[in-house]
Amino acid sequence: MTRQGGAVLLISLILLMVMSLLLTAMLTVTQLSHKSALAAQQQLQLSQQALQQHLAALPVAGQAIPVQLLAQCPGAYAGWSEGVLQCAVIRYESQQFSANRQAFIEYSSLLLLQNLAEE
Repeated sequence: MTRQGGAVLLISLILLMVMSLLLTAMLTVTQLSHKSALAAQQQLQLSQQALQQHLAALPVAGQAIPVQLLAQCPGAYAGWSEGVLQCAVIRYESQQFSANRQAFIEYSSLLLLQNLAEE
């Protein structure tokens, strides 16, 4: 083998090594991009599922309400309706973790419950 043949072989081996490093870097970036897109999709699905469960669990009239009472009656109703209208402002909260406990979703709703007082 001549001296020029050895130099060509060395240069081609260096080019092959550089190309394999570039290919490895591109594959790593593609894999990370795929993982981040999958994580975002799972977070969106969890968020939609938690919102549906929160809205389905909102209390309706007559149910026992596991909520936090914020005010007995808002000021807009208190002046003219003290004896006739019973009302309460409450906060209803729901929480949900993902299956692998890596994501957490919490929803909170303010509700105004009104009842006519029976005489």
